[in-house]
Amino acid sequence: MEYGKSIFLTKPNDPEALVFTPEAYGACPDGIGDNTAALQRAIDELVETKYHGIIYIPEGTYRFSDTVQLWRGIRLFGYGEKRPRFILADNTPGYEGPAPYTKYILHFRDATPKPEYPLRDAQNTSFYGGVRNIDFDLGHGNPGAVACRYRIAQLCSLEDMDFYVNDAYAAVEMVGNEIERCRFFGGTYGIVTGETVPYWQFYLGDSIFEGQRRACISSYRAGLTMVRVTLKNAPYGVYVPNKETDNHYIEEFERLYMEDCRLDNLSAAGVCMNMTRYPQNWLHARRVVCRDTAMFYEPFGYRFNHHIMVTPITSELLVYEVNMDMGLKITVQNQDKTRRFDLTKEITEAEWSEAPAPDYVEMPALADCVNIRELGAVGDGVADDTAVFEKAIAEYDNIYVPMGAYRLTRGITLREKTAIVGLHCFSTRLLLDDECPGFTDRLNHKSLFTAPKGGHNHVCGISFDGGRNPGLDTVDWMAEPDSILEDVLFIHGPHAAMGPRKNVVGGQSVRGRVQRKGRDRGHSIWIHDGGAGVFKNIWTADVWAQDGIYISDTEAPGKMYLISIEHHLDMEVVMERVANWKMIAIQTEEDLGSEYASSIHCKDCFDIEFVNLFQYRVQAIDIQNPYAGYVENCKNLMICGQHIFSIGPTPFTNAWLVDGKTVVDDQEIGTLVISC
Repeated sequence: MEYGKSIFLTKPNDPEALVFTPEAYGACPDGIGDNTAALQRAIDELVETKYHGIIYIPEGTYRFSDTVQLWRGIRLFGYGEKRPRFILADNTPGYEGPAPYTKYILHFRDATPKPEYPLRDAQNTSFYGGVRNIDFDLGHGNPGAVACRYRIAQLCSLEDMDFYVNDAYAAVEMVGNEIERCRFFGGTYGIVTGETVPYWQFYLGDSIFEGQRRACISSYRAGLTMVRVTLKNAPYGVYVPNKETDNHYIEEFERLYMEDCRLDNLSAAGVCMNMTRYPQNWLHARRVVCRDTAMFYEPFGYRFNHHIMVTPITSELLVYEVNMDMGLKITVQNQDKTRRFDLTKEITEAEWSEAPAPDYVEMPALADCVNIRELGAVGDGVADDTAVFEKAIAEYDNIYVPMGAYRLTRGITLREKTAIVGLHCFSTRLLLDDECPGFTDRLNHKSLFTAPKGGHNHVCGISFDGGRNPGLDTVDWMAEPDSILEDVLFIHGPHAAMGPRKNVVGGQSVRGRVQRKGRDRGHSIWIHDGGAGVFKNIWTADVWAQDGIYISDTEAPGKMYLISIEHHLDMEVVMERVANWKMIAIQTEEDLGSEYASSIHCKDCFDIEFVNLFQYRVQAIDIQNPYAGYVENCKNLMICGQHIFSIGPTPFTNAWLVDGKTVVDDQEIGTLVISC
């Protein structure tokens, strides 16, 4: 992976997208003119005409003097030989601070408000937005500046970006969902955040922080989940602060997981956390390599609370590797259960290396993709595009799918190296008619989309709308471990409309439906018969499906990152006869109609690991459900951080029922090990 390069060298050909040009909106890519009003006009026009969609930003330098409101569902993508750059001039009025009186270049928002209502920050309904392949430079003399306020919900992302924060406050304030393949240079902080707006995890992957004045990341209650992240040349890597009020400190906590991270030249500590023995506070480190970082872990306040604090974790080695688990630990083995606070660490001498490369097939360059529209697909939700997709898959490896609704009448099967690339997962849709011939037999399921055995596939930026078809498993996956399915939405009935203003795709109406929960489809994703891969940034709130994710009969290694699985009738995740899978930052949610659904079901599985597992029931539910998860005949099942919650009266009563006998009743667990 090469940081800093432009990943979109030319503008993708998409008739539904807008392009931010001088001719269309008065853009000034010369670094001198002010682009604030011009970009806002483009965003507002897209909302009014399409509701969701993409604005392409050509190569250039775009100066801003005020905040641009990025409404829900809008994605900004840069293109050109060099990434476009959004900048502040030195000493821009309004950005002088001091913190916490911060001001942004981009502020992720919810939907555009009615005239009589005030602006709203992004909410737990702020979906599908993002920025990709655009760099930010906050200039100098702007100590209150922040590039993005980013407190958002599912299927949003910041990707392939460099932030030159310089002497400003931070690159990103508040977080949600994911940030990947970004670099952060300078600033008081790279990221400064509290809890996400929907109260679940934040995933940070394949990113670099360098030269922050206080800490690379300041975070509390965010479910911070970090994989292949480098933190260097700063006092602290991750700092979990106390919040200071007028009269006292509020002690904060974090649910922190770090895998294959690199800590380099951190003068104070790699990680500083408070509330060491608090059940909601945990720290897990896997293969974290440190260089010139004398203290890996500093427990905040340990000097004053010896009887309840652990001591700092230090090493005299120049380069060392840390593997660590800290928090409330519960062990269930052969019906015996133990429960205690635990800190297990292993410090070993190591050789320095950069963080490993991503573990999946990278997205192909769009220049190497054929455009499905140019091959004859219509994408209006009415014409039958099946034959065009079948012919494209037979003849080409890489296929780009512009925004639109592509109606299919038969399932499509990828070849060994087929890549299907979309760039907006809500506005780029594959759909079936209701009661589509061949998909109605409940006893003989067929799939809309199949990744075959031996496949090394990259599929991204797509939504699947399976219609009312009780014989359908939407995605059938048997591909290899390096294949990937990411930025994917599984549409559920009332959510299928493209927006409240215009229920259209490409000018054509999209059918409305009556919801029948859990009886009109099988599984959203069925992974089976040796299937594996990487599954990342996926949302299935497919209330018509019986289960969200069903994995069976595979021992090939698989990974899931940041998957939101919600509202299914029976189970959210089912694993039967599965081994060697890791589930990172999985979030489940039960709503009205799924009151009796459980979150996780594991049977006859071994070597399974869940990381930062969050399980939620909405506040409107007032029916008790005794168990979030069921385990039967499993060995070496490990959960590194489990958070069961509801802001209403009825979260899951217990965490797990093991082999029908042993109950794990805690709802905040640092480490849980189950071996039946």
